[in-house]
Amino acid sequence: MSETPADQAEDTTSTLIQSRLRRLFDAQDEDRPPYTEAEVARELTARGHPITDAGIRNLLRAPRINPKASTLRALASFFQVPVGYLLGEDEPDLASREARVLARSFERLTPRSRRNLARVINNFLELEEAAKAARDSGSDTTQPGA
Repeated sequence: MSETPADQAEDTTSTLIQSRLRRLFDAQDEDRPPYTEAEVARELTARGHPITDAGIRNLLRAPRINPKASTLRALASFFQVPVGYLLGEDEPDLASREARVLARSFERLTPRSRRNLARVINNFLELEEAAKAARDSGSDTTQPGA
């Protein structure tokens, strides 16, 4: 029996979702190993979307998948990407990926550590703004007619 265009489209969508999920599982910062199926299943379940590690494994490896919209939303929320990314929208840029890593790390901090980190970030922003202002004012004085 030959595949219909609908079957082919479903295969393409399955492959796309799986490849995007694999990238998200593998995406890591310097201090973090790839995500495990059990880890993601535990976190999704804790967030109110019960799923087993076998269910996650199926999404990553089955020949053809047809995940529920709620599962895609839960995965997108966990990995902090738009749901559309899993369905084929453009890649999030590097800055977005770095922001997601930082946001996940930030969520794990205690409130006190979050406040301290916010102060450090504000200090860095002030230093960068001061350095930019110094560069701008220094370059203005070297301009002819300044």
